[in-house]
Amino acid sequence: MSVFEQGDLIEMDFGPTLGHEPQKRRPALVVSVGFFNNVLSNLAVVCPITSVPSTHPLHVCIPDGSAARGWICLEAIRAVDLRQRHAVSLGDPLDAKTMAHVLDGIGGIFGI
Repeated sequence: MSVFEQGDLIEMDFGPTLGHEPQKRRPALVVSVGFFNNVLSNLAVVCPITSVPSTHPLHVCIPDGSAARGWICLEAIRAVDLRQRHAVSLGDPLDAKTMAHVLDGIGGIFGI
């Protein structure tokens, strides 16, 4: 099994889903820290990535040259079992500046 860290860009299967939840195999960003993902839990917290251009205030644009392209959907954050969802790394992690923007947005969702 792969070891995933905060900031890793991955591809995973989001199905089955309900309602407006992201569906199918798609890229995602790991937002939980490695200690949680690999020691404390069998789960990781991720945000799916959409390829549909967006100006939604909770969508963070991924910079050109990154391992994934699109917009990180902060409002669709969820905990998943990456092994059961057949997650694979897409390459280099997200840059630190964009990751900080993501974490600030997630903090705003929870008021922290």
